[in-house]
Amino acid sequence: MLYSDFLENYTTYQEVERFWQNLFNRIVEQNGWYWQSWMKPAFSNGTPFFDGNPIFNAYVPEIGRGVRILQVEPEESDEFSYYFDAVEMPDGSTFPELVISLVLTEETKAQAEEAIRNWLIEGEVI
Repeated sequence: MLYSDFLENYTTYQEVERFWQNLFNRIVEQNGWYWQSWMKPAFSNGTPFFDGNPIFNAYVPEIGRGVRILQVEPEESDEFSYYFDAVEMPDGSTFPELVISLVLTEETKAQAEEAIRNWLIEGEVI
């Protein structure tokens, strides 16, 4: 498991957040897009949830699709799964999102990157 202490060590948690940001940046920049976070995973006082749900979220305005990553510990779920959801924004608009739940390993990292790339470029996970 990569970053195995991410739920116990806030520095590691921040490294994992940057890991997902960098991975996502590589994909969207190759296509000339930009992204924005649409959900702040924090309590109303600004304290981060620090639970991996989500560890990353992004919306790409040019294509109207989003991605959310839920990073979990091994005993909590399958190593890699995904589903589709719809996000309703405060203004009433909606957009489809790919939600990935995973235990981060080299294998699931590759699966996630492929799924994200396919979702953003093709509009489906192949």
